[in-house]
Amino acid sequence: MNTGASFTGRTRFRHVLDAADPERIRALVAATKVFSAEEVRTAAELAATTLDGSETYRWLLAERDGELVGYTCFDRIPFSKVSFDLYWIAVLPTLWGTGLGHELMQRTAKFIKGKRGLHIYADTSSRESYAKARAFYEKSGFKKVARFDDYYDVGDARITYRLTL
Repeated sequence: MNTGASFTGRTRFRHVLDAADPERIRALVAATKVFSAEEVRTAAELAATTLDGSETYRWLLAERDGELVGYTCFDRIPFSKVSFDLYWIAVLPTLWGTGLGHELMQRTAKFIKGKRGLHIYADTSSRESYAKARAFYEKSGFKKVARFDDYYDVGDARITYRLTL
């Protein structure tokens, strides 16, 4: 849905999480109505475990007027010197089609490139509810590099995309 809103000018980007972010991330991911309850819970848990230091992930958060409007969660793939996983990218549905997702992706790619990253990998589902995600990755320059049938469930394949920086 494109409300005609633009994200430029009023959007602040940051990499450091604060204590309110796990709940804000949970609410944003739930608002998309794309993810399961387990996925929504997991998105918030990644932020919580980053804050408590039990795990570490890298983040890029976009805020407008104090509201979390989009984010990416990513990190270097263990044992790789040049490849990163994009674990999450989400944008409030009211800002779909405004370019915020592409801005988040471009800024994330620039950060990763600055860390000597050459590739970003993103996994997604073959379910119809993920069609917009797959289209987004392809429009953002990702190439489909693998498909694993019956991965998440019978009839639900894992599709892996790669963006070469």
